[in-house]
Amino acid sequence: MAAPLRVEGLGEVLQEILDSGAAGLNKEDLVDILGEIQEVGAVASLFRAAEGSVSQDAPAYWLCQKVISSLGEIGTPEALECIRRMAGRSWPDAIRWHPAVELGIENELGFGEGQTLG
Repeated sequence: MAAPLRVEGLGEVLQEILDSGAAGLNKEDLVDILGEIQEVGAVASLFRAAEGSVSQDAPAYWLCQKVISSLGEIGTPEALECIRRMAGRSWPDAIRWHPAVELGIENELGFGEGQTLG
């Protein structure tokens, strides 16, 4: 509902809330909305949210998946670069697959159909 309304300043407010790291936040919803409204200014915050969640988001990495999707919706060169970084070897394979799919480079990164379907 936030995307069609185009409320001025909404993205900045949501970004501040996400960056605050306050206890009890539903980060997944904030990440979803920032992607939906294509908040260009939130790219760095989204990436930081993913980085901060890796150690506690296993094994499914739901927040990381949502960050990748939102960065894809934003679609700026900076957002796409963050997705590329998440496809790098320093990230767990369970995460790396999602940016590879978002960028269409799964085969290039060595993710075969057997790995992804499993």
